[in-house]
Amino acid sequence: MKKNQDKFISLIILFCSGLAIIWWFYNYYLSPDSRGVIEVYNLKSIVSWGAKNSDLLLIIYIFLCLQLAGLSEFKQRQDYLIVALISLVFTPIGLLFIKDEKEKRDE
Repeated sequence: MKKNQDKFISLIILFCSGLAIIWWFYNYYLSPDSRGVIEVYNLKSIVSWGAKNSDLLLIIYIFLCLQLAGLSEFKQRQDYLIVALISLVFTPIGLLFIKDEKEKRDE
């Protein structure tokens, strides 16, 4: 019973987030001062935005690393602290190379 209710709630949240993103893009393209996508999203503007907002990028990176470490803890039954440190140091892609602790116990 709880699983079905949780899935339903997560689908509602996902649907609302998708609608918000679609609405955001729709309003961006309809605004009178919007320039073309090529003018706005060239490499120079992206790099300058990243340089201006490096603190925001660092916060987003740490948040994503910790979220992926938590997901790895639940899915693969790994130690959260070790996985979080590996994720922060070696990027979240490094989590793909960690073997499951269950497999180590069985061998």
